Amino acid sequence: MKVLNNIIKVLILAVAAICSVRGYANEGVVEAQSEWQRALDAYSAKSYTEAKEAFEKVETMGYATADLYYNLGNTYFKLGQQHERAYEGGELGRAILNYRRALKCDPAMEDARYNLDIAQDFTNDAEPLPVGVVSSMWSGLRGFMSSNGWVSVSIISLVVALSLVMLYLLSDKIVIRKSAFFVAIALIFVFILTTALSVAQRTAYESSSEAVIICNNIISVHASPDNTSKVIRQPSQGVSVYIIRTHGDWTEIEFVDGEKGWIPSKSVERV
Repeated sequence: MKVLNNIIKVLILAVAAICSVRGYANEGVVEAQSEWQRALDAYSAKSYTEAKEAFEKVETMGYATADLYYNLGNTYFKLGQQHERAYEGGELGRAILNYRRALKCDPAMEDARYNLDIAQDFTNDAEPLPVGVVSSMWSGLRGFMSSNGWVSVSIISLVVALSLVMLYLLSDKIVIRKSAFFVAIALIFVFILTTALSVAQRTAYESSSEAVIICNNIISVHASPDNTSKVIRQPSQGVSVYIIRTHGDWTEIEFVDGEKGWIPSKSVERV
């Protein structure tokens, strides 16, 4: 009897703990929704500083989505235009960084891509090195959807293909059997392709070295991790780069045209 009572007490405590966690999670969702609405209202009222703070609070609460980064990019872009000298507070770089993050979450977000193109016109970004036709086509196809999107297509293709295989095995009609066979073969090919695209997109997402230069105007890129070394370039805020490695307070970067140099780590942020 004593053992049974102890078991019941443990179960009651477990249920109470679960309810407490769920209650805390629900409170977090409510708070995030409240901050989200506050940010949207502030943006509509052109109170961009308040909107920025609210959007960033939602991000720190763990609700980072493509929509959040897109709206945060728009907020920074508008906020920078309120200065006497546009973007003198580094808002352009932050806007581009958030548009890039939105596209990282959702490569098919055309609004973010369009706004990114507009924002990049304000930078002195270099022209990227030409890439092969096949590589360019693969990258474009891979970026058409997120990794989860490709997984969904892959699963649907496999399920339909297996259903058609069952139809092929059970049907007595030659026309249906032939049609089911060839469509199933095509869908298996689609399954293999979309699985490969999903893996490639996930790998690119997790191992990305893409970054954006964050500064108030322009910054000097040095030949070595030392302020006294030769200045090889002076990119503006918002220029896209790749991070190679970090050494102390310095980060080695590579521009899209292939040139490399060193920049203070605080002046570059990963996408």
